[in-house]
Amino acid sequence: MKLTRREVLARGGQTAIAGLMAGLPIGWAGGVYADDSPETKQVRFGMIALTDCSSIVMAHELGYFKKFGVDSVVSKEASWAVIRDKLSLGENQATHMLIGMPFASTIGLAGSPVKPMVVPWLLNRNGQAITLSNELKKAGVKTAKDVKPLAEKAKAAGKTLTFAMTFPPGTHAMWMRYWLASGGVHPDRDISLVTIPPPQMVANMKYGW
Repeated sequence: MKLTRREVLARGGQTAIAGLMAGLPIGWAGGVYADDSPETKQVRFGMIALTDCSSIVMAHELGYFKKFGVDSVVSKEASWAVIRDKLSLGENQATHMLIGMPFASTIGLAGSPVKPMVVPWLLNRNGQAITLSNELKKAGVKTAKDVKPLAEKAKAAGKTLTFAMTFPPGTHAMWMRYWLASGGVHPDRDISLVTIPPPQMVANMKYGW
C-alpha cells in the first residue's frame, strides 16, 4: 500500500496522541475545558453620583456582576480628577467617566497622566444642559448673544462673569465653550471658565455663579 506524505503524518500524529493518553485514568480524556470565569474577579468601580452611573450601581445592587463571577465594589468619588487618578493608579479597576477623559489620559492631554485606556461600555449619550443663574435670567438672557454685552460690562468693571464646567476634557466644557462662542463670547478672554466637581455645582449656583 502506497501512502502519501500527508497520510503518514496524520497516522503518526494519531499514534503519538494514543501513546500519550495510554497512561491516563479512564474517563479523564475529554474532561478538560477552558475556565469561563472572568480574568479579574475582584473589581472596584469608581463613580460620580450622577444619573448615568445607575447602570453600574443597579448591576451591583441586583447581583448582576456576581451572576457572572465578579465580586464588585462601587466606590463613590469626589471629582472627575479623583476618578481619573484612581483608575490610572489601579486603585479602581473600572470607572464611570466622561467620554473625553480616556482619550485625554491616553495622549496625556491637559495635564492628564499618560495612561492608555479603553471605553468598553457607553453609559449615556448627551443629556447635558447649560443652566443660567437667576441673575442672568432676570437680565433677559436667553441666548449666548445676550451674554456678550453683560460679559463686556462686567469685564470693564473688573467683575468678570464666571461660568463653570465639570472637567476640561469633558463634553460639558466643550458644550459650554461652543455655546458661548456662538454668541461671540470668548470662553478664555471674555469670561472666567472654572472647573467645579458635579456634587458641588448646585451649591455654587446658589452662591451666585
